[in-house]
Amino acid sequence: MHIEDLRIQISGQVIAEGEAGFTAAREELVWNGRKPQATPRVIVKAASTADVQAAVRYAAANGYRASARSSGHNWSGIALQDGVAIDLGALNSIAIDRLARIAEVGPAAKNLTLAVALAAKGLAFPVGHCGNVAMGGYLLSGGFGWNEGTWGPACHLIDRAEVVLADGRVAMVSETEFPDIYWALRGAGPLFFGIVTRYWLRLMPLPSAMAVATWTYPLEQVADVTAGMKRLANVLPSFAEVSLSLAAAPPAAGMGDAKFATVILTVYGGSMIEVTGLATNVGDMLPKGALVHTPVTPIDFAQLYGLVDQSFPDGGRYGVDCLWSEDADATFAGLAEMIATAPSVRSNAIAVIYGRNSALRRHLPDAALSMIGSVCGIMHGTWGSPEEDAANLAWLRSGMDALDPVTTGRYVGHADLARPHRMDACHSATARQRIKDLAATYDPQGVFAGRHLQEPATILKNPAALAAE
Repeated sequence: MHIEDLRIQISGQVIAEGEAGFTAAREELVWNGRKPQATPRVIVKAASTADVQAAVRYAAANGYRASARSSGHNWSGIALQDGVAIDLGALNSIAIDRLARIAEVGPAAKNLTLAVALAAKGLAFPVGHCGNVAMGGYLLSGGFGWNEGTWGPACHLIDRAEVVLADGRVAMVSETEFPDIYWALRGAGPLFFGIVTRYWLRLMPLPSAMAVATWTYPLEQVADVTAGMKRLANVLPSFAEVSLSLAAAPPAAGMGDAKFATVILTVYGGSMIEVTGLATNVGDMLPKGALVHTPVTPIDFAQLYGLVDQSFPDGGRYGVDCLWSEDADATFAGLAEMIATAPSVRSNAIAVIYGRNSALRRHLPDAALSMIGSVCGIMHGTWGSPEEDAANLAWLRSGMDALDPVTTGRYVGHADLARPHRMDACHSATARQRIKDLAATYDPQGVFAGRHLQEPATILKNPAALAAE
């Protein structure tokens, strides 16, 4: 298929390498300021499902890989590959059926936008923790978000989805239609062998009360803080989440480069009287003498995003990795040591212990999301210039390697996928083989770019002749 034939079929925009606007469009594909080296030959800014179908057929006909970008953080840059990059940014619609408690959303609908729209109708969904992350990659990865202790991973609330397959067909996927594809889209992440162009999501009632409280300690006190969090993990109700932030204080605090361990209690339910009592009990189980204690403060999703998103400014250069573990002491201590020695004061870590009341510790439905643990740790290396890349990546990778003895798996949404075999730790061996088998069935030509993460990389055709077609 000639590229001019593609242009005729696309209602959006087709930009070939070397054309005006290509460089800017390439930069937009990955939010992370640290871009991969890959350069697509063609970027398709899709305006509809039909555009995605045409772009996939073009890639298949010409022997190129196709990769999709919904927007959001895209830490690993997997959306930017050689071949045909399909930008789904215009597919960001949100339609809410309040009575049926179903939301129809495009893959580029943002967490913050969806949360605010749902709250206005008294509804909610376990949207992700960062406001400008889109639903596409978030849901494919599994989706660990707000109130996951009660609602569980977001992918388990996918009712059905519209998927463009490698031959350009559209499949409506659910528990009863294409159940094998439905199994895979709930957690396969970049290994998914299709492009989701619409989701239908099952919704939850908006929590009756939401609030946050914090306790901040010197970083050196992380062992005592960990002990307190372990005591809390198995007594807190599922709607109360306690997480640990390891970071320097914000510059506005005027505390220099000192590093701190901050316990964050976020509650999604009950009355404010109940929440206040719960926070008091939490404080009693944490170490005494917090440097700073923020008492219970009512909050909504928009305000939660305001607190989180300030740690991830646009234009920053990021290196991110994560782990599942069963050893809170070693995990939290290792993350704290990394923060203490980080080359950049902007780097930060988040750690969580999931107790026996959490939905994540109960039986989860059978899906590609198959790797989980009672402890989660995520390290965000954050710096400002290309000259800092080498030192910060070496720090990130050596620090995470030091935690290998207590690592039982990784979450695909935050794993450092640029490293060899990182994807192998993101799924159980059984799930990984099933994804591979399904990909061989539904994408035998290897059209979708994620396949190279589980098989030797091969480009079916050298795309250098594109301009001559």
